[in-house]
Amino acid sequence: MIAASEDFNLTSQSVDNDFAQYDDNEGVCYHESGHAVAAIILGVRFDHVSAIHGDEYLTDGRVAFGRHPCDWQLVNGSNLDHALSYCIFLMAGMAAQLRWQGNEADLKTCGRNDRDALGTACILIAAKNLIAAQTDSQEVKLIKAWAWREACLMMASPRAWRAVCSLARYLYTSEQGTATESEVVKVVAAEKVSYRPKRFSSRLLFVE
Repeated sequence: MIAASEDFNLTSQSVDNDFAQYDDNEGVCYHESGHAVAAIILGVRFDHVSAIHGDEYLTDGRVAFGRHPCDWQLVNGSNLDHALSYCIFLMAGMAAQLRWQGNEADLKTCGRNDRDALGTACILIAAKNLIAAQTDSQEVKLIKAWAWREACLMMASPRAWRAVCSLARYLYTSEQGTATESEVVKVVAAEKVSYRPKRFSSRLLFVE
């Protein structure tokens, strides 16, 4: 049975204690690095990831898709596996921030846009598979819980986490605060990340 997404957590042993001085700007770097590393692992294309320091209290972070399909296009224009991979990608930023910050992570604030996008993606996935899904339907809840669980397990993978840390430190310390997709590919390759999410069983949810 998949745990409800709001109940799933990583163990305290998973927290990156070497970087436990919780700087909000650094938190953004870890959040965006989680998205970017997950994108490479899952085959979600993007143009670049950035964490631009605006001032002492504000860092603007995002994964920019550029010419590549984004948001609903990644759901409506993809097969089921790729659409579900996009859902994991959406949750990977929050999962990385949770891994770095532990219980101090403010997931309600840092992941608001990601959760909204996930909700829309889950409804589109369910509807695409002939289910009249609503925001609070059991079908949508199952996809959300699965995506959150897989994102957290990915961030718990030692090799994936080292790649996230390496990229986050680069974004935090570099003047530009930006890395292209090809640069992130090199970071992931250097750590020899081979994580593969557990396949979502459509038989549990979708009518064949």
